[in-house]
Amino acid sequence: MKTKIIALALFFFLTGYAQGATALKLDSDLLDLYKTFHQNPELSLKEEKTASLFAKALEKEGMKVTFPFSGTGVVGVFQNGAGKTILLRTDLDALPITEETSLPFASKKKVVSKSGIEVGVMHACGHDIHMTNLIGAVRNLIKNKSKWHGTIVAIGQPAEEIGQGARDMLAAGLLNKFPRPDYALAFHVDSHLPAGTLGYVTGPVMAAADSVDIIITGKGGHGALPQENIDPVVIASRFVLDLQ
Repeated sequence: MKTKIIALALFFFLTGYAQGATALKLDSDLLDLYKTFHQNPELSLKEEKTASLFAKALEKEGMKVTFPFSGTGVVGVFQNGAGKTILLRTDLDALPITEETSLPFASKKKVVSKSGIEVGVMHACGHDIHMTNLIGAVRNLIKNKSKWHGTIVAIGQPAEEIGQGARDMLAAGLLNKFPRPDYALAFHVDSHLPAGTLGYVTGPVMAAADSVDIIITGKGGHGALPQENIDPVVIASRFVLDLQ
């Protein structure tokens, strides 16, 4: 299913810029690259090898690449005359999840958490596909550069899973040091869509994460006199259930 999604995503990116664009197929080297990304995942802010491989792939396609940028970020630029600037974005990082897919290219990577527990690392959110998709889109855009004009900016964003990489890249001057985009495009795989289809919406899509600190203050007392105490555990439990 993932292979079909990659090919379809490339089609989605490319058919909008020119009528009669070259018919697309999934190049075997892109599939190999996807497998390499999948088999060698790295956690947020530690995407050194992933980002390096991604940067080299963009350079190979003909982009002028800045790496590293803001830690493990990657920025590629391809200028093709006057016109709009389009930013294509992908995320780079993986998750602390042990892979149990039995794929021949499954991740076997392990890391030790801050609490001293060994955990697996896996591209369980599709960032391996996202990176491959972007490289394929860049390849076909540059291959068909006679059919469009403008500038393509391709970025590899680290630390998406912890909500930090985008802020760091913006703070480092992403929009000032490189061509400022008129439009920004990204896509995300979705296992709920049947293979061979795509979905799009107007406005926000997917989910965002944030955090708040809530302090529930109890009142201590004797175990034989619960009516004179305030049990914060019960209150916190009720609060969680009410939120759900």
